[in-house]
Amino acid sequence: MRLTEFLLARIAEDETDGPRHPDWCRAVADDQACDCDGPARILAECEAKRRIVQEYSERDADVDLMLGPNTLRQREWSGLRLALRYLALPYADHPDYREEWKP
Repeated sequence: MRLTEFLLARIAEDETDGPRHPDWCRAVADDQACDCDGPARILAECEAKRRIVQEYSERDADVDLMLGPNTLRQREWSGLRLALRYLALPYADHPDYREEWKP
C-alpha cells in the first residue's frame, strides 16, 4: 500500500466515523446537547487533507519530468511528500502504517 492510498483510506474512515465518534465533543459524550461545530470541522479537515493528497498525487505523476533536485517543482513535490508523512502520523498505530513513512 502506498502512503497516498493509506491516507485516503484513513480520511474516508474519518469522514464516516469521525462526526459520530463520541470523543469529538465532550457534550455528546456526556449525552448533552452540543452546539459546537465538531462534525463540520471534521469534514472540513478531511477535505483539506484529501486536497493535499491530491496535489501530491498530481505532482508525483509527473515527477519524472522534473529537471533536477533544485527546481521549484521538485522542492514543492518534496514538501508535499513531507506533509503527507506528517498527515499520516496520527494513524501510526494503524496496522497498515509503515515505519518508513515517519518524517
